[in-house]
Parts: sequence; structure tokens; C-alpha cells
Amino acid sequence: MQIKIIAAGSTKLERFFRKWGVSFLINDDILFDAFGKPSVLNRQLKELSIDVSKIKHIIISHDDWDHISGLWDILERNKNVTVYICPNFAQEIKQKINSYGVKTVEVRDFQKISEGVYSTGEMLGNSEGRIIYEQSLILKDPNELAIITGCAHPGIVSIIEEVRSKFKDSICLLIGGMHLKGKGKDEIKETVLKFKEHNIAKVAPMHCTGRYALRLMEKELKDNFIRIKQGDIVNI
Repeated sequence: MQIKIIAAGSTKLERFFRKWGVSFLINDDILFDAFGKPSVLNRQLKELSIDVSKIKHIIISHDDWDHISGLWDILERNKNVTVYICPNFAQEIKQKINSYGVKTVEVRDFQKISEGVYSTGEMLGNSEGRIIYEQSLILKDPNELAIITGCAHPGIVSIIEEVRSKFKDSICLLIGGMHLKGKGKDEIKETVLKFKEHNIAKVAPMHCTGRYALRLMEKELKDNFIRIKQGDIVNI
């Protein structure tokens, strides 16, 4: 399988200009998250020669603006899609998606999206006391797994353990936002230790992971750490 990083934003300046969030394309037909600034997402789709008409499945990790804002332009251009959301998304978000006439699936539990692609189902997380419902994506080939996260509000280790409860295959890649920005150093160190315990082959932190966590992962994980940026392609 191929993962293409369509758009990514992680710095304070990028957040100020709302160039913040993530969006991934899996193969040619699965979109995971839709970034926070439609104009940036649309530009990237054009620059990366992504054919929106080929997209069949759109999975939204959670309903924060930085993961869903680019969705509306895509639904204007392609209504032959299925949008997968968490049951506890805001009602106005659900209504807006439904207004485009596309098929919507509320993913409460672990669910197959397509061959080798699964949602963890809705998991409970929080951010500064605010409850957030979020799903992550699992890619599975015959012998390995890849995990893609939006922000990992439920806790990146909790997500790994949830995936492990479904599959015992080795994890070849963990990629996406890991919500360690602003966390204590001890918690970040414990998280990196858990990555080692789970023998994750490659860790590609993005978005809301935070500078300290990035530096520590690079130091501790060594060759198991990879820096990833907008426009990159990862094959698994």
C-alpha cells in the first residue's frame, strides 16, 4: 500500500494562518482527514496530481476544524463517496455532510473499510478538558500493520494497544499526529519507551506531536524514526 501525505501543518506560524492539520491519501481511493485550510488542500491535490474523482472512501478522524475544513470542497467535486465519521461528531457536522447527498457511515466499533483497511472505531479522548471522539486508521498487509492517526487524542499508546487487541502482526509504521505537544517530559519519555516495547519499525510523528517529543524520538529511536513532510510518499 502507498500512503501519500497530501497536506501537513505543525508549527505555531502555520496554526496562526490556519495551515494546520493533516490529510493522507491511501493508494488512490481512500482519504484520511481533510486538513484545516481548503485552499492549501486544493493546491496540494493539484500539485500532487491527485484525481478526486477516484476517491471512494473518506475517513475523518475527528470533527475539529483542522481535520475537516477541506472536506466540503471535495464533496462538491465527488459525491460518489462514503464518509466515515464517529457517532458522537457534532450534529451540525453530520447534517452538513448529509446535505451533500453522500453515503455516511457512523463507525462506533472496529470496522473494515476496504480490503486491508480498517477503522479502530470511535475512541474517547480529551484536549484541555474537552471531550473528543476520534478514530484512527489501520492498514494491514499479510504480515504487517501500519497505524495512521489524526491527532491521537485518546492517547497514542491507547491506540496502539487497541490495534494490538485486534491484530498481532508486527507494526511496520506509526504515522500522524500524536498529541504530545504540551505534555510533560516524563509522559513523553514513557510514550517513547512504549514504542520500543511494541517494536514499532518506523515512527513518523507529525502535526500536534510537539518539538520536544520529536527531538526525543529522533534521539531514542534512531533509525526507527523518520521525518515526514507534506508531499512525501511512504510505501508499506
